[in-house]
This record gives sequence, C-alpha cells and structure tokens, in this order.
Amino acid sequence: MPTYDIIDTHYIESTPDKVWAELVSELNGGGRWWTPKNTFKAGARPPQELLGETEVTVHAKGVDQGGPKFKFIARTTSVDPGRRIAADYVSGSFLGSCEFFVEPAAGNRTKLSMHFNAAPQGFMKVISKLSDVGQQHSEGAQGAFTRLNALLSDKAATPGSLDSTVRTSDGAEIAVTVATPAGPSLGTVVLSHGWAAGREAWAGVRRRLLSAGHTVVSYDHRGHGASTLGSAPITVERLGLDLADVLAAVDVRDAVLAGHSGGGFAAQWYVTNRAAEAGVRVKALALFATAAHDQDAPNSEISLMGNPVFSWALRRAPLGRKMLGSTLGPEPLPSVSETNRAMFAAIDRKTRAAFFAAGRGMDFRAALASVTVPTVVLAGDADTVIKPELGAAVADALPNARFESVPRCGHMLPLEAPERLTQVILELAG
Repeated sequence: MPTYDIIDTHYIESTPDKVWAELVSELNGGGRWWTPKNTFKAGARPPQELLGETEVTVHAKGVDQGGPKFKFIARTTSVDPGRRIAADYVSGSFLGSCEFFVEPAAGNRTKLSMHFNAAPQGFMKVISKLSDVGQQHSEGAQGAFTRLNALLSDKAATPGSLDSTVRTSDGAEIAVTVATPAGPSLGTVVLSHGWAAGREAWAGVRRRLLSAGHTVVSYDHRGHGASTLGSAPITVERLGLDLADVLAAVDVRDAVLAGHSGGGFAAQWYVTNRAAEAGVRVKALALFATAAHDQDAPNSEISLMGNPVFSWALRRAPLGRKMLGSTLGPEPLPSVSETNRAMFAAIDRKTRAAFFAAGRGMDFRAALASVTVPTVVLAGDADTVIKPELGAAVADALPNARFESVPRCGHMLPLEAPERLTQVILELAG
C-alpha cells in the first residue's frame, strides 16, 4: 500500500495575515477557493483550535458533478496562529497527517505550503492502484492555491476584476480574468502564458500594467490552472483557436497581444490564420522566449514530460527546483525557482507531454511576412529551452519587428524579468 509524502508550495501575491484568514475560513467551510475538488465542514470545535475537527470531502469530478466522493476526518494536533496548522487524518479514506505553513516572502508576498503524508484506506486503496493519487492530490492543491492567489492578488491590485469561463467548440472551459485599473483604462493587454505554466506566471507583469493604467486580460490554456482539457487533440492550431475564442468573448479591440513561449506559438497562429480578426483586435505583438519553427521535440523529451517518476520528483520542492534549474538564468530568485516548479508540477503529466509535442512541424516564418503590426521579440541570453537565435528568426520574419536579448535570464522571462517585459508592452501600447 503506497504512502504519499508530498509538499506543495505556492507564492501568493498578498500578505500572510490575509492568506491565514482565507485558509482558516476555507477549512471552516468557506468554499471560496478549494472548490470544485475539495470541500470542508468544521466539527463542534473549529480546525484552528487544538483538537478541532474537519470533515474533508474530495469530489472526484467536482462539486455537484456526480462521480465518487471520498471523505476523511482531520483532527488538529498543533496550531501556531497566523503561521501553521497541523492535523492527523484519523478516519476515512486516508490515515496520516497534514500541515499548512504560512510564511512571509519577499515583495509583500506569502509562501503557502501543504505537507501531505498519508496512506489510502478502503476503496481509495483500489483507486491508488489504478491512477496516480499523488499527482491528483498535487493538482488539486495547486489548483486551489492558484485560485487563492487570483482571489487575493486581483483584490489587492484593482477593484475591477472579473473571472469568467469561455466554452470552446470541443467542450473545453477556458478560465479568463479581466482586470481593470482603478482609473480610466489606457488600453488593453492580453497575456498568453507558456506550456506547463498558468496565468500566475504573469502576476508581476499584470500588477505593473494595472498600476500603469491598463486593462489586462489573462487566461489559462486548456488543461492548465482552472481551465479544463476539452476533447480535441492538443495542437498549436487548437490553442490558437482558444485564443481567438477568448478575444472574441471579451471583445478585445486594439490590444497588445503578449505571448510567452508556447503562448507565443498560439499568438503567431492567431495573427497569421485569423488576419481579418487580428486586424481589429491586435495593434501590436510582444513575443517572449518563443520561436516560429524548429520545435520538433524528440521522443525522449516527450516521454520525460509524461513520466510518472519525473512528475513525482517535481512535487518534491527542492528536487523539483533543481531539476528545472536549466529553464532559468544563472542566479534566479528563490521565489522564482519555486513558482516555476509549482506551476510545472501542477500540470497533469499526460497533458504536459501532449503540449510539448504540439510544436512538431510548426513553421510560421513565411506567413509572418504578412503581419505588419509593431512587434518586439525578447529572449533570455541564457535560454536553453528555446535558443535566442530562434527568437531572432521570428523578428527577421516580421516586417516591423525588433529583437532584443535580456542579459542573465533563461526561458521564464515573465518570472525572471517582469519589469523589462512590462516596459516593452507599455512601449508598444503607446
């Protein structure tokens, strides 16, 4: 019988007191950010008190969506108010323990961690033989932490923030956030993230754009964050169509479209295959750490992305950060390394493999010759994932583009250089 020993960590764009208040509220049944996968019901003594009890229900298909539900009881064993709650799972589908840690982080942020150390019981033992329960636990935790971050960071950043869902033709539900500045908007920016990341990758850029007076539209690619997968195969065309659906649903006009890595592939597909629409909706392009061709990932890389052992290792914070070190520059901030790992680890391994295979055969270079909007292409000079010369080739293919190298940065430019990316976007926005 397996015992799962998993630590999931996330950086929240808010202060520890607010994160603690939301954590306590959720464990008492608040239902604001751990749904749709988990719900909580407090006992006679609340979970933030010693020997308090919480009934945890895991909804396999989501709340009110049918499917099996698994329940277990957590009894609080230790509390350090504002910092830590520890509990034992004393009955039900799991036996073991869990701990939540709330720690201050640089930039008025909070590091929220959950340590899950438990063994399945009853029918959950059968489930654990048929699927990767540890991966599903981490996906649920990271999805919850992502929603908490959106809840608190958007609230802190602007009084005008709207979350919505865009349903695609194949049934995927794309999670979209439209954040507006406190005063009159100076224009719209659309942010399309890279594979195995999420809307949160743009947190630093989004915050700066809002402060500068711009409306910011961000979304999770299908199978990422709060977006569902849908039934269509993962291709660059399908992801470009998803982007088109988001732009149409929000009715974006005259926006700067920014794409990082695979998000840049989707952006290039859109402007080359939906030229008439793009002429109305996009006035400039900002392409970061991306390419127009030469993305034929070898079978060995695709197999690694889908490997369950690789996924297991990613969920171990120190090991996962080390494994993904080559995606960053030579001296990344610890918070950047951890955010990068947490996003990567949160993606289902089969979905991750499908996304990394999607670039095979892609070549936009000839089609880009007809895209005349102002464009800036940035690449980290230490990027080993998509080599800088491939970014330069994108700029060469576009009639009205320039290429710049970002010193001492790797592939994850939205995390590593949010100030520079914001400067480029604002320049294009005029």
